Amino acid sequence: MSQITLGRYLWERLHQVGIDTIFGCPGDFNLQSLDPIFQVKGLKWVGNQNELNAAYAADGYGRVKGIPGCLVTTHGVGELSALNGISGAMSEQVKVIHVVGQTTRAMQKDHMMIHHSIGNRPDHQVYARASKELRFAAAELWEVETAPKEIDRVIRECFTKSGPVYIFLPLDLSAEKVSADLLDTPIDLSPAVDQSAQDEAVKAITSAISSAKHPIVLVDTFSKRFGASAEVRELTKKLNVPVFSANMGKGIVDETDELWVGVWNGEISAPGVKEEAKKNDLVITLGHLNADTNSGGFSRKIADDASIHINPFDVVVKGKSYPNTIIKSLLAALTAALPQSPQHSFAKAELPSSRVPLDKDATDITQSSLWPSVQNFLQPNDIIITETGTSTFGICDIAFPPQTRYEAQSYYGSIGWATAATLGAETARREMSDATGEKGRTLLFTGDGSMAMTIQEIGTMIKARLSPIIFVINNEGYTIERLIWGAREEYNDIVPTAYDHLLPLFKHPSPGDSYHFAKTKTELQAVLAKPQLKHPQHLQLVEIVVPKLDTSWRLASTLAWRGEETQEYLKREGFVDTYGGWGLDSGAGGNVKWS
Repeated sequence: MSQITLGRYLWERLHQVGIDTIFGCPGDFNLQSLDPIFQVKGLKWVGNQNELNAAYAADGYGRVKGIPGCLVTTHGVGELSALNGISGAMSEQVKVIHVVGQTTRAMQKDHMMIHHSIGNRPDHQVYARASKELRFAAAELWEVETAPKEIDRVIRECFTKSGPVYIFLPLDLSAEKVSADLLDTPIDLSPAVDQSAQDEAVKAITSAISSAKHPIVLVDTFSKRFGASAEVRELTKKLNVPVFSANMGKGIVDETDELWVGVWNGEISAPGVKEEAKKNDLVITLGHLNADTNSGGFSRKIADDASIHINPFDVVVKGKSYPNTIIKSLLAALTAALPQSPQHSFAKAELPSSRVPLDKDATDITQSSLWPSVQNFLQPNDIIITETGTSTFGICDIAFPPQTRYEAQSYYGSIGWATAATLGAETARREMSDATGEKGRTLLFTGDGSMAMTIQEIGTMIKARLSPIIFVINNEGYTIERLIWGAREEYNDIVPTAYDHLLPLFKHPSPGDSYHFAKTKTELQAVLAKPQLKHPQHLQLVEIVVPKLDTSWRLASTLAWRGEETQEYLKREGFVDTYGGWGLDSGAGGNVKWS
């Protein structure tokens, strides 16, 4: 019987479930366990600039590829640095596996004062306990006889619960031998389906739908977290009812379909969208995440007695709960149970004309002109990443072409996530493209303040020969924070950056052809028409300058929903909304007015 090291077993198992790239940082307690990565055919290592960025990259990889992203750190200093990124994955239920190289078992037993420890008789497990509430499972490996089974267990947990798990690997244990034959038995990644619970839920759902006169569907992010995007699309086609998405649910359904209405963000919606949504007598939510930033500041009201909530692990039909269901399996069963001929018929929603911005004849770029230009730039199969801030709110106003993937960390909202997550997303896109031949681009839209947090990973992307397009919106600081408080205070300023020096700094192969600048609408159109951006061969960096206090109407209106005090603050500080104000949209299609 052949033998392999436990470290080799770990990486082989991860590669078997679809992971082709490992992110992370080397450290003296994981170095020997990193060597077997290079023994696994088809498995790659991408070293990050720091552990937090590695966690963000693994998060982006997991979102796009639909399987876990994986990062490796050393114990203590490394694992704690990554913890914020792991928290974001936990918050938004993204599959991530964090492998921590620990001190040897002897060091732990003897409480040795090894570096990265705390105190005179250190407990080396104190760091493992720090992440306990921020993970779904952990394999705290100690005995070689049980270690393979523990590794398999947490990999399965990562898939079925869709969230972060940990594998704690003592340095000396990674070199111990296990049977290679264990790899011949695949890990069962399918969740256990309670058929009777599913049948009962499907029966209740179909009954509620058949009795409704005007049902609508609200698509949201947890449906894709649990691998149910295809099932969502099939269900919405068969239902044949108006379809809306939440902010975080954009891109799951085809936004060119005639029954797709738009982003229903409660009272903070584009003209006509909320009015169409409110015609309903039944709302069917699919993977709903009801956070403030994903619901127009909780202004999207859905009545319990007129709703069906299909959640990852349960269904609630008009206030009655049906537990122990699995969203992917349930959606497939529901689609099969619906009549072949649609029970409802709706014409395409006739929405009011788009608003005309007050600065439509101006020369310089503002938020109101930027996003329509982006819409015309998008191509099918693009992956779009937006940072929390004006980008995430601005992009809600545009329709995506078919087969678009969209990701934003809107709920956890860790500023800086998007740049490092783009590394993971573009890595995943390239792997998927190599496997299927499907072409596409990865586009990042981020503010200058956000990008400054994790700007080092641009160098990692260049080193890895990745080719995302990075749009940095230069508005001189943290505009989203200025909208909340301290519009002109220096704590919302950032270090001025010469972005044209960034690509040469990181040894980009063609910096002169890959940095682009636009301050005017004419310049932006010329940049977006460049062949380097249509079919990027190297990383492209586009600097877009907008006024410091300019913002999207949707972001400011979401904040103004808090009340008159915030509205007065926005007016007093002189924020510029080129649609005319921060009040709630009347749906009439004109400029936004104060409510």
